[in-house]
Amino acid sequence: MPWVKPTEADRGTPESAVVNSLRYLLGRNLLDISPATAWMQERDASGLPMSYPAWSWQMAGDRSYWLLESLWVDAVGKAAGLPAHRLFGGAVRDVVAADFWANRPSAQTLAALVAEAQGRGLKGIKMKCDSTGDTVQSLVAIAQDIPKDFRFTIDPMYAWRSLRESVRYFEQLARLDNPIQVEDPFPYTVVDDWRRARQLGPMTIISHPRRADIFRHALAEEIADAYNLGGGSCTEFLHTAQVAEFYSKDCWQGSSIEMGVLQHLRLHAAACARNCLLASDLCSEWVREHTLVTPRMAYRDAGAVVPQRPGLGVDLDHAAVERYAQRYFTVE
Repeated sequence: MPWVKPTEADRGTPESAVVNSLRYLLGRNLLDISPATAWMQERDASGLPMSYPAWSWQMAGDRSYWLLESLWVDAVGKAAGLPAHRLFGGAVRDVVAADFWANRPSAQTLAALVAEAQGRGLKGIKMKCDSTGDTVQSLVAIAQDIPKDFRFTIDPMYAWRSLRESVRYFEQLARLDNPIQVEDPFPYTVVDDWRRARQLGPMTIISHPRRADIFRHALAEEIADAYNLGGGSCTEFLHTAQVAEFYSKDCWQGSSIEMGVLQHLRLHAAACARNCLLASDLCSEWVREHTLVTPRMAYRDAGAVVPQRPGLGVDLDHAAVERYAQRYFTVE
């Protein structure tokens, strides 16, 4: 089948992994490849790794599964005339809820970002937070001027360490009228603090397990109300989303603020998970100056519109690539 250009590796992937992945694909018919088993280790006769559901071959042999997955889904989808979500089992929604995004804004900056998010038709914003509760203080300072239905997700990335050290932040957030989600407040080892935090008010406590063992631990110990299951491959996302659904837990599709190819890949996968009901981190469109694809991601009804064109529904914007490219190399 003809070579199709749009593909993207995960952020931080070394050049050697990109080269090795593309070299593996040279001269191969993508219809003869199954991404789930392409780099399966010989000792994994069943195709399932010991640490289900994380895929053992995602970086097998210094190769990038993310690059293979995005290229294969787009190319095979275009060859078959099917949108990518059909290859993942079929979309259950045509719009995936999405929120705005910020790092750790001051009160003044946060007010401006909330106004911008509302102008885009969005209903929430996710922002990071440090150990001092900086963005909690920013939010409290402007809370009276924000519509009560506007949602805030606070992500300390484990920086609050314990409930004893951070209870004042929870108490401040609990007094607000806005919907509040707190993601990864503490290390996973302080199980009792996670459980107690779930009782401190109408807030939603979110876990973002980045490894299979942590995911199993979080589910078994019932530390969270819902899950951020993004960051890995879309194959992994859909498997973990199904596991979460067995536990009656909702989720969202996280991201690493990728460029447009991986953002659209994640969008298609999020549309297929029945319990992906929380607003996902599909934020590259407004965080980055350009995502290097065309058409740009479309939004309506406080979410990202799932493309119905074949493949990922996007093509490389060659003018943008030429403008932003730092270096080129050839794979032979």
